[in-house]
Amino acid sequence: MGELKLKRKLFRMVGLIYPIIYCLGDLAGDSWGWIAAVAAVVVCLLIMIGVEYARFTRAGVNRWVFSHLGSFTKEKERARLSSTTLFLAACLVTMLVFNKPIAIASILMLVFGDPVAEIVGTRWGRTPLLSKSLEGTLAGLTACLLVAPLARLAPPGLSLPAMVLGALAATLAELLPWPVDDNLVIPLAAGAAMTAVSGAGLSPLLSGLPVAAP
Repeated sequence: MGELKLKRKLFRMVGLIYPIIYCLGDLAGDSWGWIAAVAAVVVCLLIMIGVEYARFTRAGVNRWVFSHLGSFTKEKERARLSSTTLFLAACLVTMLVFNKPIAIASILMLVFGDPVAEIVGTRWGRTPLLSKSLEGTLAGLTACLLVAPLARLAPPGLSLPAMVLGALAATLAELLPWPVDDNLVIPLAAGAAMTAVSGAGLSPLLSGLPVAAP
């Protein structure tokens, strides 16, 4: 894998700031973590939307972005939304829909599962599996399974079946071809699977603020 592509994948780790804010914010009171995390994502997303608008309306801006920020962009994104914008949108929707532990687990699977699958698949993939590789897919699944237990730090936590099913859903979402970017599909698929198997509630927005921790 090229150095630029590796840098772009590692840059995704910045997304860890949102689960961290979500967890630490609740130390100040019920639902404060959710409010702070959503606010942080919204601010970043608005900034990216402004950048995207400038890119699409001014050719010079688009050229500058790809000339100076090539480590964090893909050539195919010149004429479409960047993966960073879609990643932020996915984090926002995930936190707006799912409850705390499921949202955190889903975002962690997106942050780690997708990059690990692509890095391993590109460097060591030998066995074709659809348009990806078996090695990359198994690596992505392993990454999802390893990070999912971190959601146990967010009350009421997640059961083992929920984490396993969520990891499988995230891996399948990364593997299958979709008409939309998998940044959007991965956390929503994982969150839906974990919600279904655990019977958990939804986000503070959908269940009503304030939310008292169990």
